[in-house]
Amino acid sequence: MAKIKDIPKVDRPREKLLQKGADALSKSDLLAILLVNGIKEKNVKQLSEQIIKKLGKNFLNITIDDLLNISGIGQVKALQIISAISLVKRFYEEEKDTEIVIKNVKDVLSIVYDIRGKKKENLVCLYLNARNTLIKKELISIGLLNKTLIHPREIFYPATVLNSASIILVHNHPSGNPLPSEKDHEIIEKIVHAGEIMGIPVIDFIIISENDHYSFYENINSPKRNFDYVADGIQLSLFDLFEIEEPVYEVNIQKINKYYDHSLKAKNNTFQLHNKRYLGNKYKLLGFIEDIVLEKCNGIKSFCDIFAGTGVVGERFNKPEIKIISNDFLFSNYVCLKAFLGRNLNIKSITDKISILNNLKTNQDNYFSEHFGNSYFSLENAIKIGAIREEIERIAETEEEKNILICSLIYSVDKVANTVGHYDAFRKDLDMLQPLKLLVPDVDYSKNEGNEIYKEDANILIRKIACDVLYIDPPYNSRQYSDAYHLLENLAEWKKPKVKGIAKKMDRSHIKSSYCLKNATQAFEDLIIHANCKHILFSYNNTGISKDGRSNARISDNDILRILKNKGEVEIFERDYKAFTTGQSNGDGNAERIFYCKVN
Repeated sequence: MAKIKDIPKVDRPREKLLQKGADALSKSDLLAILLVNGIKEKNVKQLSEQIIKKLGKNFLNITIDDLLNISGIGQVKALQIISAISLVKRFYEEEKDTEIVIKNVKDVLSIVYDIRGKKKENLVCLYLNARNTLIKKELISIGLLNKTLIHPREIFYPATVLNSASIILVHNHPSGNPLPSEKDHEIIEKIVHAGEIMGIPVIDFIIISENDHYSFYENINSPKRNFDYVADGIQLSLFDLFEIEEPVYEVNIQKINKYYDHSLKAKNNTFQLHNKRYLGNKYKLLGFIEDIVLEKCNGIKSFCDIFAGTGVVGERFNKPEIKIISNDFLFSNYVCLKAFLGRNLNIKSITDKISILNNLKTNQDNYFSEHFGNSYFSLENAIKIGAIREEIERIAETEEEKNILICSLIYSVDKVANTVGHYDAFRKDLDMLQPLKLLVPDVDYSKNEGNEIYKEDANILIRKIACDVLYIDPPYNSRQYSDAYHLLENLAEWKKPKVKGIAKKMDRSHIKSSYCLKNATQAFEDLIIHANCKHILFSYNNTGISKDGRSNARISDNDILRILKNKGEVEIFERDYKAFTTGQSNGDGNAERIFYCKVN
């Protein structure tokens, strides 16, 4: 009989377990370790092989009597084996009862709640087996996601080790906005294609914030479809969904050629809300917009202008019987919305303070003149602008007063700026030399009772409000408003940040709009899904034929129709309109379109 010590050490069960781990051992090797010793005729390995061969697949259900009937197995060894089998079965049953099966987004959210409130971005991967049971939840990275830093191997190597059939990625946005960023899109596209090559599909990529989430799987599917990851016995990956061809919607446009008189004269020494040069200003289109509202939206009691800009559209519908909800992400616009659509103020007090500011005398350089004098403004005007802004901080008695005084300054600055109406650049010839003069706003505060003014990301605000009419006028192309109006934003906030480059721009990363980026369509879809309203008017310029790709519309007609049709019936109204531009693009065939949707 061969003794166990006659077997090479590397093949002995105990030594093999120590060196290679349990996964490297056969069933008979594992049983041999339990048996400890063999019998007179057989070493322990031979005995274990005999037992495994005799009992076969019924091994886990054997009894003590079954074991005692095997030559060489006494009561002690039989009890050891039965105890080991029972212990394994007990643990297996408990684990089976606590299996986590991922059927849909809701199941995912229930196990990643721990990263919702994290202050830094976390990327978590859920590794699933073929039955969509969770094998492991793994933290992949902490910190800002970057497609150059997140390599697919960091995600898929554990998948190969775990023998994972598929994965789901979850990423948090500490900002509170779950909408995917441009970087998110780049990363998921890279990982989805890597998964397709490796045969480990990415089922979903979910972005969560403290109170909300965005699922690529949900948003690619129609809202009317089943959101379970497995439907009709088929599980689609994001790669499959990205490849699905969207239906093409027919575009029927009602052309409007009616003449509208938009002349409106302000009182002496006052200014009106529309008296500012601004990209996308809708002042000359107010009659066009109003006619659609009057025809389609009867008896409205609330009107939301969620990308207000200058605020002229909301102001057009501002009546005692209609509550205006006006919102803009830029502080320089927000203060003007507060000034014109906010609560009643003592105009006499404002008039006196504006007189003080106009009579302010100084020749001393300041933050504003050092950065923007002899470029955007004459040095004399730049010195006065900076001095007035400092004085506003001193003399304003309330936030409301401060808003009006800053607004007056912003409008007066526009009249003496050495620009073409925006601050992407200044004109070469400094010929805007007329003196700066602040005016009093021409406001009828009796209409403003009940109005609500916000400075929020539209996609976050939409989740908090309800209205009869939702008017949506987002940026159309890749040109960021924060780039065009950085100077006014700097002046309004007055935090005196560092500025860079010839154009003297501050850091604007916190005020970039998703509607100027690759994810504009997803941003719009998210907005519409969460809109609680009766009527939607979506204003979108076709941007004409542009030589500069930056001026091309970010959202296609087909996507607009697809998204709005999920909300209700859609009609399109169009009017030829030469928009105020940055001066870089002279598009032909410009037309302003209103996509009207009566919400189901």
